[in-house]
Amino acid sequence: MCIACNWGRFRGLLELDGHPTSDVDPARRRLLQAGAAFAATGVAAAMPMRAEAADGKADIVFRNGSVYTVSGGREWARAVAVAQKTIVYVGDDTQVGRFIGPKTRIVDLAGKMLLPGFIEGHIHPLAGAAITSGVDLQYDTKDETLDALTAYRARLGKADVVRGFGWRYHAFPGTGPRKEDLDRIWPDTPVFLAAIDGHCGWVNSKALAMAKITKATKDPLPGFSYFQRDPASGEPTGYLVEVPAMLVVLNAAAPFTSRYITESVEAWLPRASAAGITTVFDAGMQVVPEVVGFQLYQDLERRGKLPFRVVGSTYHNDPAVDPVPIIKALRKQFQSELVQASVLKLNIDGGEAQRTSAMLAPYDDDPNTSGDTLLPPDLFKDIILRADKDGFNIHIHCCGDRGARLCLDAFEAAMKANPPRDRRHTVCHLVVVAPEDLPRFAALGVTAEFSAQWAVPDQSWRDMVRPRFGARAETVYRFGSILRHGANISLGTDWPAASYYSTFRPLEAIEIATTRRELDKPDQPPLAPHDERISLDQALRAATMGSAYQLGLDRKIGSIEVGKLADLVVLEKNLFEVAPHDIHKTKVVMTVMNGQVRYE
Repeated sequence: MCIACNWGRFRGLLELDGHPTSDVDPARRRLLQAGAAFAATGVAAAMPMRAEAADGKADIVFRNGSVYTVSGGREWARAVAVAQKTIVYVGDDTQVGRFIGPKTRIVDLAGKMLLPGFIEGHIHPLAGAAITSGVDLQYDTKDETLDALTAYRARLGKADVVRGFGWRYHAFPGTGPRKEDLDRIWPDTPVFLAAIDGHCGWVNSKALAMAKITKATKDPLPGFSYFQRDPASGEPTGYLVEVPAMLVVLNAAAPFTSRYITESVEAWLPRASAAGITTVFDAGMQVVPEVVGFQLYQDLERRGKLPFRVVGSTYHNDPAVDPVPIIKALRKQFQSELVQASVLKLNIDGGEAQRTSAMLAPYDDDPNTSGDTLLPPDLFKDIILRADKDGFNIHIHCCGDRGARLCLDAFEAAMKANPPRDRRHTVCHLVVVAPEDLPRFAALGVTAEFSAQWAVPDQSWRDMVRPRFGARAETVYRFGSILRHGANISLGTDWPAASYYSTFRPLEAIEIATTRRELDKPDQPPLAPHDERISLDQALRAATMGSAYQLGLDRKIGSIEVGKLADLVVLEKNLFEVAPHDIHKTKVVMTVMNGQVRYE
């Protein structure tokens, strides 16, 4: 499911502005980063019940609403006052009146719901904006997909290149989609369409010609990444299998440029604000070298166009490279108010689709393999030991139960070897966890991060997860159990990663965390185990304070408390008063970040 993780394995093949992204080595990164750092800012650690503004008045007052604070022991209020960037009052409608001055903006909630801004615990904004730009192709049949492409042609008009994302494998034969269907719509314009999981591409004849792909062209990695051929003629069909083959055509026919990526991100940012997102953990940039990605974020910050906070990472799964010096350099040089480079992101395994999740027992549909680790376990443990000693929080991609055990073992070893400190280590995805390892998250203080919207019995689960895992498919995504054992859980959509449905909207993940059903299917039996569903208040906490704790920002954001930064979302309805299957339909009517209205 992890698009960015998969692309990261072959990032050196990707070109940016015509140059391989691997050209930017650590030494050049330091040169490019010179002068890029900003002084970090913070807020007072103490959280008094009231904090006066300079003139005693607020810039914004919210009143007459259902204020869900996510603050332990005081979950509900009626009014909130904001002065500059900070929450200065949380309480009732009467007392908030003393914060109202002639210049105060008064927002009458009229029964609407105010809650903390959503914090994405795992997402890929730069990669997602670039890869998903264009036409959305998340349809179940070939005819629906082609109809969407035809309609897009009418809206798009003349273009130098056509991009799209999200076509589903089951809409086409096992041999994949074909170029002829695209040629009929765009005979003279290159077309590049990424599959829903980012592992394959669909292109037309023009794109193949620009990349000089013919029946005589050698496959990049025979047997793994290749250009699908017609069995009769030997001609490439337009179906590109795995990232190396995709990048050959992408670089030639639909190249990524700094301008394209910047424009794609700027076009997506308002959509993120409209979804209520006020903070993100960028779990891997992939389409740009990290130095360029952090510079892009800080340029947006300088121009006032960055509508959320960014905690970023260096992404690592290459045994030949030591990531610790890289994240040290990034942390030193990228620490501005809204942009922090502070997390080491590792991959211990792959995913169930490719049977690369590291499992304790063999796959049911291929008993010859139980998956493998991307990093040798001893090296993986050593990296964690050294990064932990240097004070880094570590975030690990892990889908299999053997991978989860290796993560927990490595964290436990680091905690025993290194001095005590406030650690915020995280393991993400956690499709399968062995029962005996469920309590260890709480025991070790490790956050379990989930993309809750994957926990549904959709076609991907029926056609792929169940055959791969057999009985283990009935024990996936155990966020309820981990929470009951006392661990912190957080939510992040992992956008654009998906096997069936890609989304960056937190309310969709929040709903599914409480139902384990697909959206708009209220009568669908929930995904087993049924008791892994969590309550709405637990899901909201996971999407706010849970993620804030994961990122080490829980003293600044994640709840509505006096002294915290004013990251707030207004919903049209109180979620506790709507049907569970209607949570995702509830509209965001306002998003505030750092005291500024970012969406309305």
